[in-house]
Amino acid sequence: MALPLTVAKAANALAKRLEAGGAGEEILQELAELGRLRQKDLDDYRTNGAVFTPYSVAQELVREAGIDAGDIVCDPSVGPGVFLLAAAEQKFHGGESVPSIIDSLRGIDIDPLTIEVARTTLRLWAAWRGKRWLATDKLIVGDGLLDVPADWYGGCDVVIGNPPFLGQLKSETARDSMRAKALKERFGDLYTAYIDESMLFLLLGVELSSANGTVVLIVPASLLGADSSRPAREWIDDQLPLKDLWVGGRSVFDVAAVEVVAPILKQRQDRNCRIISHETRETIEVSSATAGQWSRLLAVANGTPTVTLAADVTLGDQASVTADFRDAYYWLAERVQEADLQDGRPKLATVGLVDPFCFKHGAVNTRFAKQQFERPVIQIEDDPPPKLMKWLEQKLQPKLLIATQTRIVECYADTKGELLPSTPLISIIPMKETQLWHLMAAVASPAASAWLASVAAGTGLSQTTIRIRASLLTDLPLPLPSESWDEGAHLARQMQEEQADEHISVRFGEVMNQAYDTASEELLSWWISEFQKKQA
Repeated sequence: MALPLTVAKAANALAKRLEAGGAGEEILQELAELGRLRQKDLDDYRTNGAVFTPYSVAQELVREAGIDAGDIVCDPSVGPGVFLLAAAEQKFHGGESVPSIIDSLRGIDIDPLTIEVARTTLRLWAAWRGKRWLATDKLIVGDGLLDVPADWYGGCDVVIGNPPFLGQLKSETARDSMRAKALKERFGDLYTAYIDESMLFLLLGVELSSANGTVVLIVPASLLGADSSRPAREWIDDQLPLKDLWVGGRSVFDVAAVEVVAPILKQRQDRNCRIISHETRETIEVSSATAGQWSRLLAVANGTPTVTLAADVTLGDQASVTADFRDAYYWLAERVQEADLQDGRPKLATVGLVDPFCFKHGAVNTRFAKQQFERPVIQIEDDPPPKLMKWLEQKLQPKLLIATQTRIVECYADTKGELLPSTPLISIIPMKETQLWHLMAAVASPAASAWLASVAAGTGLSQTTIRIRASLLTDLPLPLPSESWDEGAHLARQMQEEQADEHISVRFGEVMNQAYDTASEELLSWWISEFQKKQA
């Protein structure tokens, strides 16, 4: 098959130099550049999730995978072959012959032109390192999730690569019904409607791996805590557990600003786990994550202290925890107005107006329904639709409002029931109104923020933020009744109703740490630092 024109020109120039015997070590970067040229030819990487990996990153992950001479190496989303190129180099310097190396490499990709780039890259590499033009017939065209040859399963010593990121919450990357059906049949109960396809490639990697194999695939950091990926993470930990975690951050790809990580799956020799930072080159050693709880490792990498909370009583036992539905948003959007003086209509609450212990209605502008408002209120008709009437009855009562994209919990108590929340705010309505401040103290505590980070780190818009879900908050353990919790409730009210100084916030953190039995200078200092950033 003919190569794309830009790749063909570069490949032909390299071939002539190789035939003339004039190529030095610089050839390696030029081979890797063939993949970059292919990326520039693609119309829109967003729709197919194909973002090509810098050679330096492929080298780094090949080293972490520990590829040795003789290993069978497979990239199930091979693209232009940059990972196989890095693996070939490592095996070559380990003493393996070039024909043996080429025979040991496996790759599959859905795009025929990109596969041809990978084949050409490895043929040129073999001509450079081994002075021979070799066939690369184990690089094949096909859907990595559905078309892998049967004899690859269980026979790969290392599965490595950068599978496509295809989230299911955006229409441009969502699966059609036929593909969804095929993947459901293929992966069974591990398939969920919103699972990212890169997580399915991790499942595939485990299936391809030999008993003592290693799997290293780059995936979005959000998959470490995404609820849609939880069954897959738990299954993986039972088969080929998460041993180490490579944290790539946001700067790995030049065309896609996405936080990425690479779980390193292999049989554990001990109960420790390394967290490897691509950006700082630092390594942290911690205890391994429990089954499926991969976010805890990212939380540690972010500097979040580890906490263990007893789950005898949870927030869901004491309150209703709900996220609002889309119909409510559209209903609010048609009725939002700028407030008049002495306006008694319900105030609109948005995520941007909720800070820790603070509601900024009238203090900052907020954007809602493509409009800017300073003091948005809702004009409610005399006879709302029954569905919305029920929603109004539920929301126009004392409650807590929780922002959903955050580093620590941002919570405000609506003591009068005068705020109407817009999605994605979360509402917590106590079963007993007298418990409002106690629940706020628990939810806003240092321990709650650290606990939420441990199960949802990376699920927000950045590696250090969490996307709080109603189901996650429902499972938040509450402290046992105590004088410390009583004092925390009193201080939470004081922090909201007065201008809280540093002494009060420090005291709040101290007593709630006591209430949760998580007294720790590290936890307190971390929370105070994050709290002060929000106040700045």
